[in-house]
Amino acid sequence: MKHTPERTCIGCRSIFSKDDVIRIVAGPIPSSGQAPTVSGQAGIAIDYREKLPGRAAYICPTRSCIRRGLQKDLLSKALRTKVRTPSEDEFIAWLTGAIEEKIKSLIVMSAKAGKLAAGYSAVHDALEKGRVDLLLVARDISAGTLGKVNASVAVSIRRATLFTRDELGGLLNRELVGVLGIEDKGLSQALWRETERLKDLINAGE
Repeated sequence: MKHTPERTCIGCRSIFSKDDVIRIVAGPIPSSGQAPTVSGQAGIAIDYREKLPGRAAYICPTRSCIRRGLQKDLLSKALRTKVRTPSEDEFIAWLTGAIEEKIKSLIVMSAKAGKLAAGYSAVHDALEKGRVDLLLVARDISAGTLGKVNASVAVSIRRATLFTRDELGGLLNRELVGVLGIEDKGLSQALWRETERLKDLINAGE
């Protein structure tokens, strides 16, 4: 059996699979998720794709752990260097941005693999043939299209609501797309994981 690396969350101090926590490294590193350098202190970067070098700290992608992990210089202690600790709101904004970029890349990957049905007609056809494993619905989908989608979808099919029709269309070089159907189980599982992370972060802040 393949060994899965484990990491300790600096917020709750529990041990998790490396895939279940967020990697943080010290800066300054070119990244959209980076705290600016101030008073000689390094910034931090959320290494969501786990490609950046250096010592890392890990944290659960939950508001409660993020809130605890950003207190009392825990990041500086874990990284063994003095860093500017961002505010909770800053960190959440960086993390949600990183998750959204990951979701977009997975959607594009699904399209390139030929495992994506885009638009109601294509999704309806894929649903009838039992090919859809996950539905992604735009936040501003029309009531009429949403009603037709709801009438076509089996209860067992997972769904997530995110982005706008314009944003989904832009990913596929189309004008407006209200609904997508993911037809690959591996890609749908990866997308579901990211959409659930995003939903938990957003809902916890409401």
